[in-house]
Amino acid sequence: MKKLSAKLLGLFTLVMLVLGWTGWGILKSIFPDEVFTWYPYIPGIFLVMGLSMIITLAKNYKIDGKKLINIYMVLKLLKLVTAMVYMLGFYFTVGKDIKVFGFTFAAFYAAYIGIETYIFSLIEKQIKKEE
Repeated sequence: MKKLSAKLLGLFTLVMLVLGWTGWGILKSIFPDEVFTWYPYIPGIFLVMGLSMIITLAKNYKIDGKKLINIYMVLKLLKLVTAMVYMLGFYFTVGKDIKVFGFTFAAFYAAYIGIETYIFSLIEKQIKKEE
């Protein structure tokens, strides 16, 4: 499992860096007047959430399957709460460019959910393989 978690950490970091730079390029080309300074924090937050999810699941993969699902669901809830706090913080602090910010954040959220699902399926396959 250590090999898989190290591989997943590297892969996830690479994907988030590529998505972050690609998103920045698209945002600059489509909405050059509405580029916001909070943009780098969006991929950063999703990177931290994803790395913490991989580490937590990799450390707890030997526990009962029901408990693993509970841990996964708690992580998803924490991700949702963190995302809402970040969005509300942006809204109350900046208050402008909310449409572009919301669209950008939603795009990253959707990409993150897809990556998260893939990672969880790889961890599940590794657990079955080790049993």
